[in-house]
Amino acid sequence: MQYEAVLIAFFSGRVLVAIAVFAIAAALMVGLLAGFARAAVPFVPFTRRWRGRWAWAAGVYASGTVATIGAVALAPEPGGLSHSVLLFPWGGAWYALAAACFLPSARMRLATLGVGVVLAAGVGYGAWASAQPPTLDEWLAANGVDRALLRVGEPPAGYTLRVNGAAEDSFGAQYERPGAPDLHLAVQHPGQDTRRTDASGCPVPVGEVIECTDDGDGRRLITHRGPYEHRELRLRQAGLTYTVTFEGRTVDLSAARHILTTLRPATTAELTPLLTRPMRR
Repeated sequence: MQYEAVLIAFFSGRVLVAIAVFAIAAALMVGLLAGFARAAVPFVPFTRRWRGRWAWAAGVYASGTVATIGAVALAPEPGGLSHSVLLFPWGGAWYALAAACFLPSARMRLATLGVGVVLAAGVGYGAWASAQPPTLDEWLAANGVDRALLRVGEPPAGYTLRVNGAAEDSFGAQYERPGAPDLHLAVQHPGQDTRRTDASGCPVPVGEVIECTDDGDGRRLITHRGPYEHRELRLRQAGLTYTVTFEGRTVDLSAARHILTTLRPATTAELTPLLTRPMRR
């Protein structure tokens, strides 16, 4: 009840309202715990007195609430413990540990403290582990990337290679050289290009002029003429489609050919920029 009330108050966007709701909820919870303190009399002798009951209730509430909030804030999975199914038993465990700390037995208090330290250490380690950057294998697995697509060509003279991104059905890289248009490499499974094609496999023009020519060695040169003039050098090989795209006609076509004739698996160092991309959870 306290969690839902405070959550709704925070969504109101008014800090004073949220503070007031939290204060009221805290007072109600401490009052309820003070009522339950009667059941703790056989185990916690000082709850026999009125002041002892309220001290026990306030101590259990404060310790349990702080520990629960801390655990939620450090939850390894974003939003994991904020889900009520996990929050309630997890919070209940911390309140139970807080109550056990008031038992008169020194051994029980020591055991309770040990359990609390172990739980806190586990939560802290989970938070630390989740804050660490993923490995390349973890990133690829989480995003469902097909490793067969992770192929690049050697950079032509004067160009540098930069990996752009990867997904289940596509992989992209870019070749850059100062003063020259970039070359964009796309690796896909056949059928990912949804453009209509004619009998020869040339894309059907839509508001532009498209010319297709055989470039030799299985490559096909597709020239788009119109407001956005660019060319594509395409190669289908070993069940994959490789396309090098570049703008205008000033780019030396031999650079695009060089990329497609030197295809190889991308190295771990070349794929490292993928780790800066979003990762599925």
